[in-house]
Amino acid sequence: MIVNRILSKYHKYFGNKNKYYYKYAIRDAREKGVKVGEGCRFFSTNFSSEPYLIEIGNNVTITVGVRFITHDGGMWTVRKMLDEYKYANIIGKITIGNNVFIGMDSIILPGVNIGENSIVAAGSVVTKSFAKNSIIGGNPAKKISDINSYIEKNNHLYINTLQMSEKDKNIFIKNNINKINFRDK
Repeated sequence: MIVNRILSKYHKYFGNKNKYYYKYAIRDAREKGVKVGEGCRFFSTNFSSEPYLIEIGNNVTITVGVRFITHDGGMWTVRKMLDEYKYANIIGKITIGNNVFIGMDSIILPGVNIGENSIVAAGSVVTKSFAKNSIIGGNPAKKISDINSYIEKNNHLYINTLQMSEKDKNIFIKNNINKINFRDK
């Protein structure tokens, strides 16, 4: 927990591109019991009270503010109402497939399986499972598109900047801002 707080402050002041942050965030998740694949990037480590119920595939990005919830706290109310549920819980495993991106501030609820090659839009509340190659978003999340349609739809927006240094990227964008294609096309 202390390491998480320190890394969170470091992340706030120096940005999230530091591979050491990924390394420690992933190590923290594994120490909590989360099963984590290879090549992942974590900017958040909020893995609920049963982290051992969470399985994350290879090449998964979990962005800032993402929360995994493995139990339904609403049972607190039901337990108070009906004696037959006095000791009951609703608990579910969460499985994230390979090559998945989970956008900022999304919430993944118990019993959810997100298939490989999928994207979860920022702010989504994922209440059910989705097949591979899905683009999902909303509250509750629903399928918006498939990965191939997403690639085709956004083709005019792609700019090749990943091979550039941060400085070169900034210069390129500033010099070409009027040439960059925007979503209104």
